[in-house]
Amino acid sequence: MMHAVIGIWTVDPAWHDEQRRLLREEIVPLVTRQPGFLVGCWMHDPESGRSHTTAVFGDQESADVFKALVESGTRQAARVGLVSTVLTTVEIVAHAGRWRDDDEGDGKAGAPVPMG
Repeated sequence: MMHAVIGIWTVDPAWHDEQRRLLREEIVPLVTRQPGFLVGCWMHDPESGRSHTTAVFGDQESADVFKALVESGTRQAARVGLVSTVLTTVEIVAHAGRWRDDDEGDGKAGAPVPMG
């Protein structure tokens, strides 16, 4: 059964450029290497100043291991203006859509990714 790690982060806009650099260069590559990882989304709501993250895994154990990894890095995230307000693991009970991966690592969609 697929599970997702859902995060909501308060974002300090003074660190915007550094946060985006870290996301592209460190966080996304790290997440994609995690065992059981299927797909992830990093979103930002400029009105609320919060970022939302979703990382989907093929099983609960992989999701729980990833959540613990994120929890261990919350102090480092705070150094660049990211504070976790929600971090939870949830069971995925249904999904829809055409998820696509990023073949080039440049944020552009590539080939379809099967979702269980």
